[in-house]
Amino acid sequence: MLNYDNKAWLTLLFSIRGSVLKSIFPRICIFAVLSAIITLIHYFVIKINTPPTPWSIVGVALGLMLVFRTNTAYERYWEGRRMWGNIMNSTQNLALDIISYISSDHTESLKLKQKLFKLLTAFPILVKQRLREQRDFDVLKSFLTNNEIAILDKSYNMPVNLIAMIKKTLYMCLKLGILNQPHLTILNANLSDLQSSLSNCERIRYSPVPLAYVLHLKGFMYLFCLTIPFSLVSTFGWWTIFFGAMIAYVFIGIEEIGIEIEDPFGDDPNDLPLDEFCENVKSTLQDIFAKQNSL
Repeated sequence: MLNYDNKAWLTLLFSIRGSVLKSIFPRICIFAVLSAIITLIHYFVIKINTPPTPWSIVGVALGLMLVFRTNTAYERYWEGRRMWGNIMNSTQNLALDIISYISSDHTESLKLKQKLFKLLTAFPILVKQRLREQRDFDVLKSFLTNNEIAILDKSYNMPVNLIAMIKKTLYMCLKLGILNQPHLTILNANLSDLQSSLSNCERIRYSPVPLAYVLHLKGFMYLFCLTIPFSLVSTFGWWTIFFGAMIAYVFIGIEEIGIEIEDPFGDDPNDLPLDEFCENVKSTLQDIFAKQNSL
């Protein structure tokens, strides 16, 4: 995700960074060329006097479809952001509860606390890799043992298996008497929140917008942009080239924005900053463990 100052309107007006213009520019050029061809036909082959009424009516329907498309994509984007906010909050709440609930009297207590903190730190990283279909264990070697990495490497869903490891460690604390059952129930509730947030992220990632809707909208939109110069050329003449390209820029740009943000977990310029989220959790948990265990 790119950070920006929404008050710097002049800078944003001429900014290309983060815009979809680069990805759609070749298509805009194609529609400009097609508009030029239609204009040349109008002036040198046969006069085109097509009334604009059909495009005016169809344009309203196309606009509504694009609004629905964009709203659907943004809802997916915003829900993804909420789920990652829940992951960060639940992870930090678990860390605070572990510090508070697990007794420090036992000789194994500090070691188990440290293990739990490392497992919690690894969880957002594994969620990110799951959503991006990656498997990079090098970044996890400072948090997980070789045995834990080997177990995760053989698993289908690594974040879920990590939650299982956390649960096993908590039950070990219960058996050693450094964690009581009521506190374990609270910790398990937070783990359930983590699991729920992961499931919601997977639902967003692996449930795309229905193909039939995408195909219909795309075909409808490109047909509209392809034919609209016929309704413009008798009124605007050579300016049809400009207006044809501009209309294509507006409609194709709106659709491209929806395509980019409907999967908010990728690495496009406007996707969620998952690397920053993981780093935030890592820094927060390391700070909690260092400060609270020194008291």
